[in-house]
Amino acid sequence: MAYIAIVLAAFLAFSNGSNDNGKGVATLVRLGDASLRRALLWGTLSTIIGSLISFSFSSSLVEKFSGAVIDSKTPLSSAFFVAVLAAASAWVLLATRFGMPVSTTHSIVGAFIGAGLSGSFSVKWGVLVSKVAIPLAVSPLASLAIVYVAAFLLSPLLKPAASPACICATVTAPAGVPGAGQVMLQVGHVATCPAGSAVVTTSGISKGIHWFTSGLIGFARGWNDTPKIAALCLGSIALISGQGRPMLAFALVAVAMAAGGLVAGTRVLETLALKVTAMPRNEAYLASAVAASLVSAASWGGLGVSTTHVATGSIVGAGLKADPKKVQWKKVGELGLSWLITLPAAALMAALVGVLLRAMGQM
Repeated sequence: MAYIAIVLAAFLAFSNGSNDNGKGVATLVRLGDASLRRALLWGTLSTIIGSLISFSFSSSLVEKFSGAVIDSKTPLSSAFFVAVLAAASAWVLLATRFGMPVSTTHSIVGAFIGAGLSGSFSVKWGVLVSKVAIPLAVSPLASLAIVYVAAFLLSPLLKPAASPACICATVTAPAGVPGAGQVMLQVGHVATCPAGSAVVTTSGISKGIHWFTSGLIGFARGWNDTPKIAALCLGSIALISGQGRPMLAFALVAVAMAAGGLVAGTRVLETLALKVTAMPRNEAYLASAVAASLVSAASWGGLGVSTTHVATGSIVGAGLKADPKKVQWKKVGELGLSWLITLPAAALMAALVGVLLRAMGQM
């Protein structure tokens, strides 16, 4: 069971990468600032960096994460974690197959509930509502509202970033003064810049900021998700080697997460980038910046906010501000439905695996 739990933890990390690595870079693809492959590479690289940083926050993760939703008077066994990992990874991979972005965190929580109910554990329903159900409902609405309001307030300031305005610099030498010269600056449209002048465009600067904020989402996601998955296999590694070896667990999760994104990450990225809404550049910048800020703040504060919900809410908010008629509300409804059924679906899967393991005398 311990070896199976470790393999399933790697499988869950792979599933997580395939579903999550592209969420932060969806606006890059939407605006044509990056191809699907380049965006996915950037999202994966930033996620790996966040995963490495998260290693410093690995102490007592199993107790904190499992103790939040289930009440157990005995130590949790490897068989219990096999049920949790099998169910969570199966659900996330199934959602990825259909291009549906779902929350790995809520899949794990649902699997904990199902495995707990199939065994001798009781669920802390009050904690479940306050720590999972309420953030599940609030986080996408909060990010949508912030982007929508910010777009109205900041659009006038962001217009230069979306236009091809530039600063042109030319050097001229006055007649009769050998070697002397002066720098002349001109602010205006690219077409008005003299030939041979050095040009710095605001659009180039804003694209760089867009890439940075997109990468920051991946960084915060890796920071937030890696410890949760690594925690699920630390106990099993300890049973095999006699010690927890957190570095091994984190390395396993980081590598598997990167592989999942690179191998199977395009479906969810295409959904968020191309099938939810159209958005102008200003709104896309705001969606990326707001999602990065919220996910980073949640990671810093140890809050269980879903990157999926925050990023999707930001994208819908941007599209709603730009043109509500261009928002694909049918697809948005499908995404919302997939979020609602994530907890019960993962719980049911884990309960079935738990019953099977109990019948085999393993749980």
